[in-house]
Amino acid sequence: MKEIIFSRAPVRICDIGGWTDTWFYPRGAVFNLSIDLYSYVRIVSNNSNKINIISEDLKLNTQIKDFQKINYDGTLDLLKAAVKRMEIQTAVDIFVRADAPPGCGTGTSASIAVTLIAALAKLSNKSLTPNEIAALAHKLEIEELKLESGVQDQYAASIGGINFMEIDYPSVKVSKVQINDEKICKLENQLILVYFGSRSSNLMHKAVIENYEKGDNNTINSFNAIKECAYEMKSAIKSESLEYMGEIMNRNWESQKSLHNSMTNSTINKAEKLAKENGAIGFKLNGAGGGGSATILAKAGYEYRIKKKLIADGFKILPVKLNFKGVQTW
Repeated sequence: MKEIIFSRAPVRICDIGGWTDTWFYPRGAVFNLSIDLYSYVRIVSNNSNKINIISEDLKLNTQIKDFQKINYDGTLDLLKAAVKRMEIQTAVDIFVRADAPPGCGTGTSASIAVTLIAALAKLSNKSLTPNEIAALAHKLEIEELKLESGVQDQYAASIGGINFMEIDYPSVKVSKVQINDEKICKLENQLILVYFGSRSSNLMHKAVIENYEKGDNNTINSFNAIKECAYEMKSAIKSESLEYMGEIMNRNWESQKSLHNSMTNSTINKAEKLAKENGAIGFKLNGAGGGGSATILAKAGYEYRIKKKLIADGFKILPVKLNFKGVQTW
């Protein structure tokens, strides 16, 4: 019987301070929550002298025929980059899938990279700490694939839990935020994750970066306000009431929207209005913006009402359960 290696890692939501974990902003800060929407990897040995990579949910596949010549052609390049950086020369089939839908804005790509690196480390008997896995996952995007990438997603996937991150790009100092079981129950009960559909934020990224580098006052002020929200959320989550958390989410979202006119759209505005008319006390788009998904914080007792209204209007609700394990391999 062939030995099979399994691995999984969570994604993150409610990234307060997001956008400040990037190369162009000095000393950012981010607060986020890891949840049990997993990315999964399964590795099985084969007899083909090739590495086959199969995305089960996206119905994509690619093959590495020559371990010394791995080419990036737009098909599952992030996974090929992990194989290259981990120096894997064993003939295997790599199966990948994710709970989070495409373009969700929850850091799924980073979660997949973390999951695969952890599985490949087990395959090759390499010992990597969660921080080392996260750092390598980030390098796949910026060094191998030459992409824009923040650093929060990889650490959230690798470490799990509730985290406050101080960033001196690309270095990350992670402080674990500890809360009691009652607060965990409150958050899992009152947080709602609504999915809008896939989105690409490349053009928006470029425009925001250009404005920041030009010294645009509105952009700079928005970034500073977003960063301050991350520091405030670190304290707010420990307060007795979740009202303060909702206020910070709203303030972060207002500053985020001011970065670019494509940050929001009619669909997102409709969801926000519907949620707040029915008992939401906080709303914040996950990730860069422009679509994907949003984290909603409901007033206690209004969760079902908000979900029912959103579903009736055609929105998709995804489950929220906090994850404190990070990446796991077996």
